[in-house]
Amino acid sequence: MGVPSFQPDLFDPSENRMLPYNRRAFWTLNRKIGGRLNQRTYRLDQLDFVLSNIRSNDDTFMSQCFFSKPNRRALNVQTITHAWIDLDIYKLPCPPNPGIAGIFLRQFCSDNLIPHPSVIISSGRGLYLKWYFTSPVPRAAAGRVVAVNRALVRAFEEWNADPSCVDVSRILRVVGTLNTRSGQPVSILHQEERDGSVLTYDFNDFADEILPFSLDQVKEFRELQKAKYEKRGEVLLLARERARAQKSAGNRKAFSKFDWCWTVVEDLRTLAEIRHGGTVGEGDRDMFAHIGGSMLSHVIEPKQLWPELQTWSRLILPTDYCRKELMQHSSSLLKMSKEQGAGYKYRTQTIIERLKISSDEERQMKALISKDEKRRRDREHTMQQRREAGVIPRAEYESGLSVSKPWEAEGISRATWYRKKDR
Repeated sequence: MGVPSFQPDLFDPSENRMLPYNRRAFWTLNRKIGGRLNQRTYRLDQLDFVLSNIRSNDDTFMSQCFFSKPNRRALNVQTITHAWIDLDIYKLPCPPNPGIAGIFLRQFCSDNLIPHPSVIISSGRGLYLKWYFTSPVPRAAAGRVVAVNRALVRAFEEWNADPSCVDVSRILRVVGTLNTRSGQPVSILHQEERDGSVLTYDFNDFADEILPFSLDQVKEFRELQKAKYEKRGEVLLLARERARAQKSAGNRKAFSKFDWCWTVVEDLRTLAEIRHGGTVGEGDRDMFAHIGGSMLSHVIEPKQLWPELQTWSRLILPTDYCRKELMQHSSSLLKMSKEQGAGYKYRTQTIIERLKISSDEERQMKALISKDEKRRRDREHTMQQRREAGVIPRAEYESGLSVSKPWEAEGISRATWYRKKDR
């Protein structure tokens, strides 16, 4: 999926974060009135006007991401502008003053080699830390963004980071409004700057810094797997072994689960388009719903899983099925997610077998690919590298030898010449 184009001078007027150029993207403003949270959806080109004219004495929140539809569901997320965490410092045994806490937080980042947040915001009782991206990232990276947020929560665990505040449908308080619980305003405590501009991070570089494995390392692990397979005839899951070793050593947990689960959800949408033209036929509906829900349960918080599952199902399943059968079919999954924090786990090959994904369909998948398809892609990649390096195709090479016949010049047979060459 290509990265959309962006306009470099389009900023959030309240926080100075970089915004996507697509002015038809949607965001939400949520206001608590009479104990109830009311939500309104606006287009991106309305953001400046709306934020400049909201009532400052209300509890007011806004979505942290932008959506392709006027619906704040993770499945509709279009672009993501930053990573974030919510620190409930007021729950600490000796709660620090937010202003002083901001100073200590920056020192904590320096001491623990954590990139400094672009902005530290007082939520009225706690703190928001946000790391702005140089360019907003597309929906395909949503799983990795969730993984980054979770890793940041673990890094700031001693600051009472909220583990539930990591999903891409999250809303946070708006700067300049009032937190009525504490009577304190939501305000920017510190904004990190470089050369006179707010500090931003390239998303991939930032993720590589925060997560235990960078994309280049993952590619290296895959190359090692391929070499081991060719040498010994088996695939060694080196990345998983490395993750276990790091976990036992006390390091942060590998990020792959969230990214992989999100990619499987995207693959299911692709498979529905390939196999059914977009809307899944009767024979596949239950399995698509079950697998999709199981994967979403590892990325979406339990209390948001059912509405997110409904939103996702309506993208690929018939309306009648979503209205009448989806809840009954998903009840065990929802209960398991509520009790255990996530639903069922499946291996890639198990999903491929249950959905009966053909080899032709696998060619259009990103996560749901078998070992045979991985080897086919490896061969294609290797051949492409050889061609770029100027290596002549074997058929062309053999054809040239048939004409020149170098064995005759040496006075030996063709078979002997090949044997000498291969030694």
